[in-house]
Parts: sequence; C-alpha cells; structure tokens
Amino acid sequence: MPKLIDTHSHLHFKPYDEDRTDVLNRMKENDVRTITVGTAVETSRSAIKLAESSDLVWAAVGYHPDHCTSLHVDEDEGEVHDFSLKQIETLAHSSKRVVAIGEIGLDFHHIDKEWNLDDAKEAQKKVFIEQLQLANDMNLPVIIHCRDAYEELAQVIQDRATAGFKVRGVMHCFGQSWDVAKIFLDLGLHLSFTGTITFKPRAKDDPAKHVHRVIEMMPEERLMIETDAPWLAPDPFRGKRNEPIYVEHIAKKVAELRGMTFEQVAKLTTKNAEEFFRI
Repeated sequence: MPKLIDTHSHLHFKPYDEDRTDVLNRMKENDVRTITVGTAVETSRSAIKLAESSDLVWAAVGYHPDHCTSLHVDEDEGEVHDFSLKQIETLAHSSKRVVAIGEIGLDFHHIDKEWNLDDAKEAQKKVFIEQLQLANDMNLPVIIHCRDAYEELAQVIQDRATAGFKVRGVMHCFGQSWDVAKIFLDLGLHLSFTGTITFKPRAKDDPAKHVHRVIEMMPEERLMIETDAPWLAPDPFRGKRNEPIYVEHIAKKVAELRGMTFEQVAKLTTKNAEEFFRI
C-alpha cells in the first residue's frame, strides 16, 4: 500500500492502552504515519511522549474549546485541568516532534448551562486567539475544531489577517456544505476529512449540500485526510474503535468522488500533509 498520513488521531488516548504496540505495528506494516493530537495540557504532554517513542507518530499540542466552557470530559480522554497558555507553550517548545498547535477552535454546542452564552463564547474566543498567536509566534500550523460556530470562527481568522498575520490552519473533521467550505478556503485554510465521508447519505440530506460535493470541488492542494481515531471509524468498521490504518478507506472514498486512483490520492494527500506540517 502507498504511504499514507493520518493527519489527526488520538493514539495516546485510553482506548489504545492495552494494544498500542499492536496498532503501531499495523501502521508500520501498512506504511501509515499519524499526528496524535492533544486536547489539554495533560493529553498534549502524553501526545509528545508517544511521538518521541515512535518515528511513525508526530504530536500536536493545544487546548480544546469544549474544556473552556464545559466540565464534561470524555472518558477516553482522561484528566483535564484549566487552560494554561504558558504550559502549552512550554510543551510546544519541548520537542521537535511537535508539528502543530491543536486541537483548538470554537465549539458553541458544548457549553454548560451555568454559563451565560455570550460570556462562554468570549471565553472560548480568548483561548482560541491566544493559541493562534502562539502558533504564529512559533511558525506552526493550527488544527482547528469547529462546531456550531462557523461564522464566528471565520471572523476570528479574518481578524487575525487584518491584524497582520495569516493563519496556517486546517479545518479538522470537515463535514459542512460547499458554502461553508468556500469561506474557509477563501481564508487560505485546508480541509481534512474523516471516515464520515464513507457513510451513506441520509434520505433527508440535500445532495447539493452534502460534504461529498466539497470533496469533488475543492482545490486538491488543500485536501487532507484523517481518522480522528478512536472515533468515527469508516465503513466497514463503523461503530468500532478506529485506528490510523483505516485512513486507507477515507483515501479510497476521496478517489471515488474525485475520479482519481487510490494511489493518486495517497500521493496527493501525503504530499499535502508533509508540506503543511513540514514533516
């Protein structure tokens, strides 16, 4: 199989504690690399630890917007403490295996009821902007999470450009329509797609607004693929634990949608990832 890069996984999370070596061995056998992505100080630290133990893995460090305004923590993720830009910065400088700041962004879906909505949005924006500035200072790209906040997130990025620097970013797990995609493409961002693109469209979905149209229409040099493992396993593994080697199925779906061969998509997305993350 051609070389593939899964640009977003959480291989350092708890679901792999029992067989992480086996997962890495399967990656080696299939010539797959991954970027394992932090979501808080603790998970960023463990992402670096894993990346430094395997040449198949790089790390990203950052603070997920969910943790700014919600006490909920996914049991697969582990312990999460308050945001500390200084700690994220220290971790980012601590290893050459750190290739991005992420997973950062805005998520207005996960806001605890105790929060005033406007205050919660501002709290998330503050943490997002501080991490964007850190990435700019370190000349690193950013891995962006967005849910129910596309307009506000686009405005933040536009404001950064107005302030004098361009955000080098990728919209992680993109699943929106072409109208939304075009906003972020016009801002110079990349789009990354997960196993959800392999799921059959729902009967109520408007084909013209389906994410498949984005994959068909977007510039090839901005396209990347990811698993978001352990979640979002592609067909035929839907509902099971995901892992980086399953990025093959995402590449094959992209190839089908764009009228390319699997080998062409593997070469293209690997090149895009290597150039974007400078790996």
